[in-house]
Amino acid sequence: MTRHLKSCSALGALAVVAVVATPSIAADLGGSRGGSIKDGAVYAQPAPASSFGGFGNCYFRGDGGYSFGNDPRIKFPVGNLDNTFSGTDPANPGTLLSSQFTQTTDVVRDPRLESTFFGEGGFGCGSGSHGIRAELVFGYHSDRRIDGRPGDFNVNNIYTGVPAPNAPINDPLRTSLRSYTLMTNVFKDLGRWGNVTPYIGAGVGIAYNQLSEVSFIDSPNLRNRITGNNDLSLAWSAMAGIGYQISERAIIDVGYRYIDFGRIASQRNDDAGFVNPRVRVDDIAAHEIKVGLRYHFNTAGCCAAPAYAPLK
Repeated sequence: MTRHLKSCSALGALAVVAVVATPSIAADLGGSRGGSIKDGAVYAQPAPASSFGGFGNCYFRGDGGYSFGNDPRIKFPVGNLDNTFSGTDPANPGTLLSSQFTQTTDVVRDPRLESTFFGEGGFGCGSGSHGIRAELVFGYHSDRRIDGRPGDFNVNNIYTGVPAPNAPINDPLRTSLRSYTLMTNVFKDLGRWGNVTPYIGAGVGIAYNQLSEVSFIDSPNLRNRITGNNDLSLAWSAMAGIGYQISERAIIDVGYRYIDFGRIASQRNDDAGFVNPRVRVDDIAAHEIKVGLRYHFNTAGCCAAPAYAPLK
């Protein structure tokens, strides 16, 4: 009988221990949520998305491409020059007493801007594949030839009262242009489909245009070369393209751009010391195709895969 009582007492003590210990074990299994083993396995939860200020997702970029020159607008006044002479010296037919210039037109026909290669590099920051990006980009466009055909002009020489008109003269002009640009560009990324993110954008800045000396190439009547010029001008652009992600930090950028370099005018003096009308080149523009690389030095919120919290 005593042995049975001891056995029952031991079993009762074990039962009390089991009842007291069960809530603690369940709490340990359930973690901080206070659940039990019946609640199932605990999985890692996605970490909160990273947030960025105005300069979070930043990158360097480099581009190269081909610039298809758009026909510019060129002006160079031409007309009739009437000179009056007097004198009878055979070696020196006359002495210039007066001259008068009558302008007939300043429109240069058949203007043409040659195509060329270009390169650029810069720095930008953005807010992800559905946000806004802003860049500061420096560009270089190499020399491209400019051609045009000014209007016809006449030179009428009057010696001792006898008119001696010359035939109309037409001298096609030729020069070349080099441009450096500093542009602020703003882009809107339109969302991401796989590795592809299309975008649209616009830019505004300055162009430093360098116009070489202007020559007249088809006639010996104008052998002098008008001095070129260097000047700053307002520049603007409109863009569209796609970005293709090739690694965690790198994006290939393929795009189209229309860019306007502004205007430039030659000086008035020539290499013989004479004063001439200015050659003015306006609406200097191009259609461009470019390929570049954007390399991000902060991947969060840009190119990296989503991050997950570790298991506890």
